[in-house]
Amino acid sequence: MRKIALMLLVLITLTSCEIFDLRDSQPPTVEAEWNDFATNLELALQNLEYAYEDSRNTINYSRIFTPDFRFYFAPQDITDFSTDAQWTSVQEQDMLLNLHTRYSKIEVSLEHLPTADEISANEARIYRSYTLTAKPVNTEDADIVVQGNLELSYRKQYGYWYIYRWYDYRSADGHTWGRLKYENS
Repeated sequence: MRKIALMLLVLITLTSCEIFDLRDSQPPTVEAEWNDFATNLELALQNLEYAYEDSRNTINYSRIFTPDFRFYFAPQDITDFSTDAQWTSVQEQDMLLNLHTRYSKIEVSLEHLPTADEISANEARIYRSYTLTAKPVNTEDADIVVQGNLELSYRKQYGYWYIYRWYDYRSADGHTWGRLKYENS
């Protein structure tokens, strides 16, 4: 009789805590935005923004570059901060991994410059001004804002656009994208 009473008590306890009730499933997470097939320059530019704005795209970042890619730092950054003169896609990939561990909520804005883009069938040179805002993971630190101009040289290979040269330029006495990269290398 004791065993039956104990089993009833356990059964009542288990049913009262709703352990056997049906629960709503968790909604699936939204996938990171990414253009798998950058068949035009707008899609290719979006992928650059997506890689910075969503850390889940860090793995995709190296896919936007040609194997012989080079990033060229602003001449003033080379002089003032002893940055490298240039670096490769491997260094870019490492930098982005570091950047996403140090900053959250990164926003990139690319705006047209008065200089006309040069676009041919298989190559393009794109000119943009940029503003990049990032919130440090350590919330005590102030947000960082970098501004400048850039020139992206694209090459079309197998129907898709890839960056093969990226030139960074200062537009004022401020923090440039290249300097942010160098500080997070």
